Amino acid sequence: MKCFVTLVLAAVFAAPAAAAVRPVAAEDLFHMNLLQQAVISPDGLHVAAVRQRMNGPKDTYDSTVLLVDVAHATTIDATKGTTDGDLAWSPDSKYLYFVRTPAKKKPQIFRYDVATAKIVQISNVKNGASGPVPSHDGKHIAFTVVDTDPAPNARIDFVKAGFTPTKDEKKSDIRAIDELFYENNGQGFVYDKHPHIWVIDAGGTGARQITKGRWGENNYAWSADNRTLVFNSLQYDTVDSGPNDIYTVSADGGTIAKMTSDKPSNNVLFVSRKSNRLIYGAGDVTDPAEYQAMRWANFDGSGVREFVPKNSFSFGDALLADMKEGGGPCGDLLPDEKRAVINADGPGYANLRYLDLQTGQLSDLTPARGEAFSCSLSSDGKRVAYIYSDFTHPADVYVVDIPAGSPRQLTRVNDAYLRSAQLSEPQPFTVKDSAGFTVHAWFMPALTGSAPHPTLLDIHGGPETQFGDTFFQEFQYWAGLGYNIVFSDPRGSVGFGYQFEAALTKSYGDAMFEDVQAVMDEAVKRTEVDASRLGVTGGSYGGYATMWVVSHTDRYKTAIAERAVDNLVTENNGADFASKNGLGGFYQWGNPWDMTSLWHTMSPINYVKNVHTPTMVLHADLDTRATSDQTITWFTLMKILGQKITFVEVPDENHDLSRTGAPIHRVERLHIMADWMNSYLHP
Repeated sequence: MKCFVTLVLAAVFAAPAAAAVRPVAAEDLFHMNLLQQAVISPDGLHVAAVRQRMNGPKDTYDSTVLLVDVAHATTIDATKGTTDGDLAWSPDSKYLYFVRTPAKKKPQIFRYDVATAKIVQISNVKNGASGPVPSHDGKHIAFTVVDTDPAPNARIDFVKAGFTPTKDEKKSDIRAIDELFYENNGQGFVYDKHPHIWVIDAGGTGARQITKGRWGENNYAWSADNRTLVFNSLQYDTVDSGPNDIYTVSADGGTIAKMTSDKPSNNVLFVSRKSNRLIYGAGDVTDPAEYQAMRWANFDGSGVREFVPKNSFSFGDALLADMKEGGGPCGDLLPDEKRAVINADGPGYANLRYLDLQTGQLSDLTPARGEAFSCSLSSDGKRVAYIYSDFTHPADVYVVDIPAGSPRQLTRVNDAYLRSAQLSEPQPFTVKDSAGFTVHAWFMPALTGSAPHPTLLDIHGGPETQFGDTFFQEFQYWAGLGYNIVFSDPRGSVGFGYQFEAALTKSYGDAMFEDVQAVMDEAVKRTEVDASRLGVTGGSYGGYATMWVVSHTDRYKTAIAERAVDNLVTENNGADFASKNGLGGFYQWGNPWDMTSLWHTMSPINYVKNVHTPTMVLHADLDTRATSDQTITWFTLMKILGQKITFVEVPDENHDLSRTGAPIHRVERLHIMADWMNSYLHP
């Protein structure tokens, strides 16, 4: 017995000490794993997932493909790559297709053999290949190739100029643009780039172009008999954002055929494998708050039946945080085609739900909490894989068995980090606004320092998005510095029904302001809040909201407005979405040249003379979603008015700096913002 006790004590004292728990640091981003996509194999035995990590020395992201064994919840790095993603399984589950971008080369499709772990290159297309979608029989793969218009010859007579031009000088870099939507945030100019559908044999031979021309295609799927491809495309110029049509084309190529619809915006959702019919979303483009209807139809548009009326619910995942860019819609038909599995927004969460394809009714598959995205089904419809995150857990892969299984976590890619990190747990609360709506909010308590603490109000972007139950590294960073964080879903947010979202449309600043002020009125009742040390911040629409707030109250001691909008006229007509129906649009707000229209009365710039709050404005120089003139104008006028303001410009970044920017810039941004807040609020 004495020997046993001695051995036990020796083992205890020899065991390594538990890692010290500490507040979240900005640099923690370098030590985290980010899951971007998960796809279950058709046999339901494996899930492939794309894992990203920051590469500090190269100041970029490395991405590889993890292969997860569902039965044993074990994970291997299958592709051992640094530029791998864009996943699709072969129907027999033997192969995983992915896209890799070799150094200094175009992206190409590769194949991973599950049994042997061997990797072979499938495509070798001059302009690169992406978006692999295998046919149901596994014989072919549809994919995308982006054609770029050649540069025109330089408009100069080099003989008269008296010198011999270089190869580059012979071509002009001057752009002549005759269409809207000619650029896109993060992609730059896109008017001269045309994504087209190609098909290749599964073994890597016979690559052939299926569509061509000026107009591009996307969101393609195979028909049940593998003879036809269904896809989205817009084959005409428009002054509206959102129009879209559905087309079909033979898998061998040929003339494309347009599906008829009485709506201008139509989007492929699911293609039936039993009846060779289509489920699609259909809607208008004049109402920025509208939720599309869902319909059944034949490929030509005949036999249409609408089973979900417009404005019924938000299909997809609209939660905002800083661990990824967008979650988006996911799902598929169950084999009996009486129901589908989809993700949908609820109040402060996005979960997986059953959609009844006859009645349009929804019912929960996974609990009504957290953020579920990137979902896919096994071919027998008995298992769903998805990525899930909540307030205190970054994204991991989960599965749930149908019909009545409980979600099961398969990966724990950040467990080592989480054991070392001190995290704050947001506390939900609600307030009532004057319109009778219930406004959802959260109070995230500070983790360091003595109460009462300085408190930050953070307002989300969009505005047709929402804050909610997902991991937000920046919020945890603020809590670790000694700040309480208050965040909410004011009018305009997704997940609370159409009427709640539409209530912002013609009250772009006032409705939001009333709601966030009511939220803060409730928050400052807490003993842990120092009401004399309040800050306000937000990005994109949240930046607009921050400017609106400080121009309508002196309640906040300081502010940070990121990628903000101060002038709705110049924003709507200068951003990458510039159009007749951008933001609220001509349809909702009148003509922007009318000085009495909502474009002007709802622009914060009209109230800048009322601002007394020291403000930092932060903008990325390649941002085309909220153009930099929005920030520069505010900065200039604040300086002229003699107010305290600092302008921070981040080079070579776009609108998504906080989510997908270069690693060093993302971390620097957090420190720059913290230094500003600290100097006024002294946590």
